[in-house]
Amino acid sequence: MKVIGVGNLKGGVGKTTTSTSLAYLLGRYGKKVLMVDADAQGNASGTMGVYDPNEKGLAGILLEQQSTEETIRHTRYENVDIIPANMWLMQANAQLLYSMENQIDRIEKMLNDECINNKYDYVICDCGLLLDVTVLNVVKASDLLIIPVKAGGYGIDAVENMIEQTKGIHEGQQIKVLMTMKTGNITNKDTAQWLRDTYKDKMFETEIRRSVVAEKAETAKRPLPEMSRGSNAAKDYNNVIREIMTDEEWNVAQAYIESKRRNKKTGRFQKVD
Repeated sequence: MKVIGVGNLKGGVGKTTTSTSLAYLLGRYGKKVLMVDADAQGNASGTMGVYDPNEKGLAGILLEQQSTEETIRHTRYENVDIIPANMWLMQANAQLLYSMENQIDRIEKMLNDECINNKYDYVICDCGLLLDVTVLNVVKASDLLIIPVKAGGYGIDAVENMIEQTKGIHEGQQIKVLMTMKTGNITNKDTAQWLRDTYKDKMFETEIRRSVVAEKAETAKRPLPEMSRGSNAAKDYNNVIREIMTDEEWNVAQAYIESKRRNKKTGRFQKVD
């Protein structure tokens, strides 16, 4: 099971779009995926169709008030479950801040539960803006930390802040910077080059192109690739999946898609929704 955190200490850089897109696409490729909404705004929960302001969700697990198994919700998307979040998470952060023990190990402990560890291939965690106790829990638990950064603007400074502030929390953790909302203008190109010169092997080869589909998907509360699978941004996120997967995983994923496309009765290929 691979645990991926998606976070940046700057808003508007595509964190939730990235996390929900990756979860959706991994599910389509036959991977069992658990999303963990670690943001009190609950945008990932809303995108996956399970937002409920009256359920404690992740906050209940962090405060040890409910079990992991009873908190997991099925989403409307293939192979994707979620531990949702809402404003209860702010209360949980406040209480954990003054806890004397296990402040940042609780999500890691949660992921070791049998109902998660033996069931899912990937865990995708969507982080909030603040480096609060919940986000520190995600960083501690994540094998890979993806830092989305908008092409231009203050988000570039936030990348270095995120790397520095989380240093030493998870030794050996892989960190990858993902450029989002890329256009063809000179400023974007200069920014992309600066990022590649600065972070080198910490950069994804793929850059997420700017697309109006992203805004439409946010409004509709749907994952971007589901909204428009043929859009440039959806294709880019698919390439990010290719970078995340091993060659063996990718080959298995392609075989899974091919098996779904083949009509069992006629043997012919058909379009997969």
